[in-house]
Amino acid sequence: MTMSSIKNELRFGMRAMLRDNFLLQRAMDRLAAHERMSVDELAYYSQLRLHASMQHAIRTLPHYATMPTGFTPAQAAQVLREDFPVIDKATLLGHRAALYPHQGRKRPWQAAGQTSGTTGTPLTIFRSMQSVLMENAFIQRHWSWSGYTPKMTRATLRGDMIAGINQSTPPFWFWNRYNRQLLLSSRHLTEAHADAIIDRLEQAAPAMLQAYPSTAYTLAGLLQRRGLRLSIPYVFTASEPLYPHQRALIVERLGATIMDMYGMAERVAFATECEHGNMHVNSDYSHVEIVDEHGAATAGEGFVVGTTYHNLAMPLLRYRLSDRSRWKPGRCDCGRPFPMIEPVTGKFEDNITGSGGAVISPSVLTFAFKGVDNILKSQVAQVGATRWEVRLLPGPAFSDIDKFKLLDNIHTMVDSGVSVEVVLKDALPNTAAGKFRWVVNETSAQTNG
Repeated sequence: MTMSSIKNELRFGMRAMLRDNFLLQRAMDRLAAHERMSVDELAYYSQLRLHASMQHAIRTLPHYATMPTGFTPAQAAQVLREDFPVIDKATLLGHRAALYPHQGRKRPWQAAGQTSGTTGTPLTIFRSMQSVLMENAFIQRHWSWSGYTPKMTRATLRGDMIAGINQSTPPFWFWNRYNRQLLLSSRHLTEAHADAIIDRLEQAAPAMLQAYPSTAYTLAGLLQRRGLRLSIPYVFTASEPLYPHQRALIVERLGATIMDMYGMAERVAFATECEHGNMHVNSDYSHVEIVDEHGAATAGEGFVVGTTYHNLAMPLLRYRLSDRSRWKPGRCDCGRPFPMIEPVTGKFEDNITGSGGAVISPSVLTFAFKGVDNILKSQVAQVGATRWEVRLLPGPAFSDIDKFKLLDNIHTMVDSGVSVEVVLKDALPNTAAGKFRWVVNETSAQTNG
């Protein structure tokens, strides 16, 4: 056994002992019961959780010391909306002593979660052990919507450091025997090592795959170029926006139903895609609002704002994310009592604009890449007010024909007036967390919030 394997064995054994125990099972049983609640019963539960979180913040955080305290659980949402300000990452960074517990000093028994800093400014969040447990329970409840149980095999293709970056021979994976989990190194998901990884996945025959949209899409592209398919019933994606072109190829090459998840390190919102393709806000996880640029509730597209329920180590109240969405009316055929939202469009900082100054939807942008061959990986960056740079990792057969077809598609399907330069790259690296930003805005007008 290699030193890397020994370290992984110890790491996942300890993780299983701390996270996958009777406390997790009890939490999962409670969450399963919430799915069977009526809308009114779930609303009452949410009122109690919101009230407790608000009262705890008032007692422990100087920022809220002067806020009213004599409200009931039934009044909590109204008081929150009317009396508590919207805060964001910049507020946390600028007022650490007032918004972090214990003047910003983490207690030894607390965990520290970190945002990946993809917008330029990483952030540390204190988490209670209860919060860590509940996060795992909510994730596993989502998995259960596919019929998955912990006795089944799952594969994971995310940012885990499974093999050394310079390792050139298999294995590029680790079998976590405690959770029947095959962890694959996304850093080795390249043409040179793809055959070994595909063979190992086929051998494992997992019931589901956990992945970033970009890593599942890369795997699907490798399969497509080999004329191969895998049969993985469900793919659970998270941590990045899932674009239509990615979804289509993943479904085609993995034979999968995709169930996307929306969450974040701050633990203020959690939404999960059900088997009917609708994205549900888990209203037993946190209190979620969608607000406009002025902080007012909107039925249109707005910013996602969340208030913590389960992390009293650092309660965040009305924390505004950079992500945008809108409420989706009606009830889902799945029968669960959770409200629906439209797919989250991703970081506001990563919106790009066209020649007229209007925001271009990344989903619209994907149309320009349809039918364009010989592209291994791509990234669209806004580098000026009306200038885009399309960065491509070209395939061996890439030619000017492909380049000009892409440019023509952009100008006929997306924006006729934008200036576009195609730049060929030797590599398009992921972030340190193993994620990939397909659309980025690099103009000075964008903030790093």
